[in-house]
Amino acid sequence: MSFSVRPALPEDARQAAEVLRAAFAGESELFPEPAGITPGGFEVTLQTGHRVLVAESGARIVGVVRLWDEEGIGWFDWLAAGITGAGRAMLRAVEMAMQDAGIRLLRAQAPADGAVADYLERLGYRTVGLGEVSGQPFVTVERRLPLLTVREQRRADAEAIGEIAAIDPWPLAQENRSGWFVLSDGDRVVGVVWARDAGGGVATVSEPVLLPAYLGRGLELWMIERATTYAETRGFHTGELVASAALDGLKRELEDRRWFREGAVYRKALGDRPRSVFEQED
Repeated sequence: MSFSVRPALPEDARQAAEVLRAAFAGESELFPEPAGITPGGFEVTLQTGHRVLVAESGARIVGVVRLWDEEGIGWFDWLAAGITGAGRAMLRAVEMAMQDAGIRLLRAQAPADGAVADYLERLGYRTVGLGEVSGQPFVTVERRLPLLTVREQRRADAEAIGEIAAIDPWPLAQENRSGWFVLSDGDRVVGVVWARDAGGGVATVSEPVLLPAYLGRGLELWMIERATTYAETRGFHTGELVASAALDGLKRELEDRRWFREGAVYRKALGDRPRSVFEQED
């Protein structure tokens, strides 16, 4: 069965409440909030600023999870899934959301001798604390998330860049190329962007190319700005970015960053800097 994970909406309240009550029905003493939640209570949760994700199959909600962060540490609870695979997909979505926010540690609490603690341990979570809830032993489990960053290209990245961008990796394997940057998930290269001299003080910024799992998270904006900063510090007065269909959904965010569409390209005025050194570094 296929499904997708997305932020919860008020209209999901009835089905989401049913999923939670069914999942926690036998554990109302340990988990009174999800075990007794009503559609109205679910809507109040959304209205009071809580982040909730749902797994959806067709028009049916089949999973729910709540997430938040406290002082730089991510947390989740309410992990409830009605079909196989939905729990793992929701947990991955939580991990990605925390990664995107720059959070490195993700935690949850679970009964010490229960299936949830065992499940999380198999997924790489480790016990970092012990406690009690209603007289029952609970553990706090934690996973360190890989660092998601945009950094300069290295020769060792050449093969991964070639696969992602469908280009010949050989030139990249010979030297660290000036103006090339990769999106790195820990040690794994998952995206690439570059800036090139287009002449006349204009730098062309490529459309970011990412692996499918990293699309739709706004990471393209981060990559574009990294390449743009490079161009700006090399003396270019204008940045240009092809206005592809893949960037249509980011138009408002690009405008917030002073990229404005002019025909087939987005343009951004860069600061006055010393003379370009692209030619010297290539």
